[in-house]
Amino acid sequence: MTSTPHPAGPDLHRLVSDLVDLADRLTTLLSRETSLVRAMRIKEIGPLQDDKTRLTAAYQKRFKELTALHSGRSLSPLVKQRLAVSGKRLADSVVENELALRVGMVATDRLIGSIVAAVKEQRRASLTYAPPRTAPRHAFMTAAAVDRRL
Repeated sequence: MTSTPHPAGPDLHRLVSDLVDLADRLTTLLSRETSLVRAMRIKEIGPLQDDKTRLTAAYQKRFKELTALHSGRSLSPLVKQRLAVSGKRLADSVVENELALRVGMVATDRLIGSIVAAVKEQRRASLTYAPPRTAPRHAFMTAAAVDRRL
C-alpha cells in the first residue's frame, strides 16, 4: 500500500525553509547595517541597500505564498514555532535597525544645522564694513541732572 504524500507537504517544508532562511539572512544584514550606523561608517551602508531590498521582497513573496496555500490552523506546532522564532528575531532586528537609523538621521540633521548656522554667521560677519567688535556697545545714553539748590 503506497501512501501519497500530502500535496502541500513538500511545498510547505520548502516554503518554511525558504522563509526561515530569508529571515535569517535579512536579520544578519540588518544587524550589520545597524552596527555600521552606530560606528558612523556611513559609506559602507550603501552597498547593503540592494541586498536589503532584494531580501525583503523575497521574504514578502514567500510569506504571501505560504499564507495563500496554508492557513495558520493547518500548520503543525513545530512549523509554527520555527516560523515564530525566526519572525521574532527578524522583528527585533528591524526595530533595532530603525531606531539606529532614526538616531543617525537626527544626529546628521543637527550636525548639518550647526554647520549651516556657523556658515551664515560667518557670512554675515564678513559682509559688514565696520571692524569686528570685541565688546557690545550700548545703544542709548540717558542724561540726568540733580537740582542741588535749596
